[in-house]
Amino acid sequence: MTGPPGQPTISRQPLNAFFRLFYVGTIVARLPVWLFVALFAAPSPKWSAKQTLLCRIAKAVTDLRSRIGITETLSLKPGREGNRFQVIQPLSQDLYKGPLSSSTSPEAVGATWFPEAPGKDISSKTVALYLHGGAFVINDGRDETSGFGCKLLTDSGVGIDAVLSLQYRLSGYGGRAPFPAAFQDCLTAYLYLIRTLEIPPRQIVLCGDSSGGNLAIALIRYIHEFGTSDIPLPKCAALFSPWVSPLDFDVSKSPRSNSDYLPSSFLQWGAVTYTTGVSNASSNPYIVPLGHAFATSVPIFVNTGTAEIFLDVVRKWAEEMQAVEGNQVEVHLEDSGVHDTLLAGALVGFEQSAKDAVAQMGAFVRRF
Repeated sequence: MTGPPGQPTISRQPLNAFFRLFYVGTIVARLPVWLFVALFAAPSPKWSAKQTLLCRIAKAVTDLRSRIGITETLSLKPGREGNRFQVIQPLSQDLYKGPLSSSTSPEAVGATWFPEAPGKDISSKTVALYLHGGAFVINDGRDETSGFGCKLLTDSGVGIDAVLSLQYRLSGYGGRAPFPAAFQDCLTAYLYLIRTLEIPPRQIVLCGDSSGGNLAIALIRYIHEFGTSDIPLPKCAALFSPWVSPLDFDVSKSPRSNSDYLPSSFLQWGAVTYTTGVSNASSNPYIVPLGHAFATSVPIFVNTGTAEIFLDVVRKWAEEMQAVEGNQVEVHLEDSGVHDTLLAGALVGFEQSAKDAVAQMGAFVRRF
């Protein structure tokens, strides 16, 4: 059985099954060492043994999945989300300009509402448009993958009444949904909120983590450059561990590579498939925000963990943005936090750390 061009050979059966079995065996073999490290040599004195062990396991499982490199197939059926799941149709093609004008066309996209399906009074609510992380290749914004973070946004008293969690198209080998597919979906969802539901933009918080943070930055830039006359800007933006330099995916030499759970293989899988067919991707500001600061009237909250591999580049990007006159960019350092606890906090034992970060975000949002 052959797979899409560029997909790793081990993604094909029966090699796939043999490789999974072999890799799981290596995880089992490493468990005693990981247990010792968790109990006696945690990367941070503030980490529990549980957090240390879960981060090691998460990194190995993510590496396994990345080496196989099979992008999941998304469904536009409601599933267990029921009436909270929404299918959104793209609007007029002429709204997708500049970087969004491509051989890749806008398509219908799914999204999940939290905590419940919107009522007739939704236009009076403060709504977060949430763009999930996952290196552009995994996750779907639904309960299983994004429920923890989305519920934090609505249940933590941060001033957000509802969340629309977008199921944007995922990239994959063989030219599956590369840039700007996910980016187009973000604009589709934003236009749905302000045009179809008629939610005032001053009541919309744009929220994204990791690759979703990358997309949120791109959307703000796009509205400034191509849409200010007919697409108003949101109230503010909240970014958690935004992926601001996706083409620098080899993080093996990072001083925090032993503490964070992101392997280079995962970042490479996402970066390569997302930029397939894109010329000069490294200099495209809609793909690589780092080094491409811009002026914006949208206040931006940026959260990054002090134990995550993106710490240095996120801080550098934030400093670049802060240096632009008129920009309001606030950085919160999540003490001893790993990458994107809003998305993965419940998986790696950083629930409280994520709650603290969201509380800081709430204090920021309420000022505007």
